[in-house]
Amino acid sequence: MKRTVLFAILLVLAPTLGAQQLKVLQDVTVIDVKAGKAVPHQDVLISGLTIKAVQNTSEPPKDATVLHRGGYVIPGLWDMHVHLAGINADPKWSGDVLLPQLLKYGITTVRDMGGDLEALKRWRAEISAGTRVGPTLYFAGPMLAAQPSTSVDQRTVQTADQARQAVDDLKAQGADFIKILHIPRAAYFPLAEEAKKQNISFVGHLPFGVTVQEAAEAGQKSIEHINWSVLAIDCSAHPKETRVKVIAALQGQDDKAYEKVLDEAAANFDETSCASVAQAMTQHGTVSVPTLVSEEIAANVTTHRPDESYLKLLPQKLQQDWSADKLLKDNPSEHVAWLQRQLKSDLCIAAFLHAHGVEMLAGSDSLDTMTFPGPTLQRELQLLVQIGMTPAEALRAATFDSAKFMGKDAESGTIEPGKTADLVVLSANPLEEIGNTGKIEAVIVRGTKSQ
Repeated sequence: MKRTVLFAILLVLAPTLGAQQLKVLQDVTVIDVKAGKAVPHQDVLISGLTIKAVQNTSEPPKDATVLHRGGYVIPGLWDMHVHLAGINADPKWSGDVLLPQLLKYGITTVRDMGGDLEALKRWRAEISAGTRVGPTLYFAGPMLAAQPSTSVDQRTVQTADQARQAVDDLKAQGADFIKILHIPRAAYFPLAEEAKKQNISFVGHLPFGVTVQEAAEAGQKSIEHINWSVLAIDCSAHPKETRVKVIAALQGQDDKAYEKVLDEAAANFDETSCASVAQAMTQHGTVSVPTLVSEEIAANVTTHRPDESYLKLLPQKLQQDWSADKLLKDNPSEHVAWLQRQLKSDLCIAAFLHAHGVEMLAGSDSLDTMTFPGPTLQRELQLLVQIGMTPAEALRAATFDSAKFMGKDAESGTIEPGKTADLVVLSANPLEEIGNTGKIEAVIVRGTKSQ
């Protein structure tokens, strides 16, 4: 009888025991992203979902499975700005297509910045249960916007009461944070107060009627984009007057006037004004997620051609919408020229903010137009280096700093015992050239080799 009971217990525990089998990345160079240094000849031992030990290389334990030998090991990358279940990504197909692609490019954690909350919650549960392949997901659910919308990826907020209710509802429904678009000033500050009351962070665009200094003081945890948050306003010589002109152009639905005002703002970039922006952000711990890659793609929309094999994974409608002929037709040369001027201005602003101590995190803004999840984060890291970051700083922005921002640095973001075994093996050192993050030999997700 006792043998029968013991046998039954072992059958129940068999999957758990199997999952704890020791695995090893042997004789690798571990990239210490916090210190910005490479530590050669290390063995990374993995037990179950976590890293068991990081030690000088030796003969692996007899019962260990060698997952990979040699190479440079970094923590799994974080993409801090994606749209996987909204904008151009329909959950009917996007979970099956985009989630595996993220892993292929070494991205093991993402922050979804606006999408179908129920789909995202379902995917998270399925990934946790092992029935779906994908990265760790953190998400806001619907974005809060002033314009009326019936889409599952947006919720209308025009008043203080609507703002408070949205915060309460989304927290109750399981959102990890609140994402705002350009909501009215009258709704913004009540939202900030309610988010603080409910102990949930809020992030997103800088509303046109709110200054960076006010947003930072109100507790906005991150400002997304340089362009869509129009940081050129507060970095101009005359921010108050420029803001009035921008709002007037938007209210009049005058695109030409809007573009002209932002050209003027760029031409009147002022170091004193922008230093005030940087000071407010650093003082209050507000980070920037500049998403420079999406702006670069937009500025070259009529000439940029993505990986055709990736494009073919997307629905036929998107393939048609993003065909060279369609993009050329939809984007007049004058508008593209303006986007290129804005890109130049925004790269300047991003470089200035970084040089003045503003923390920046890596985000792609995929699936914006031709901004494909995976390769675009790799390009974003290169652009962060272009604005003045060292390769070590850019890599840290997409690993430890992102994990710390989300309050997950105790379990993710570095290669240390006890951390989740989300790891990427590269063939070349990313501290020497940030583009080496794309030279992927293996990806380990929660202790399992995915490629």
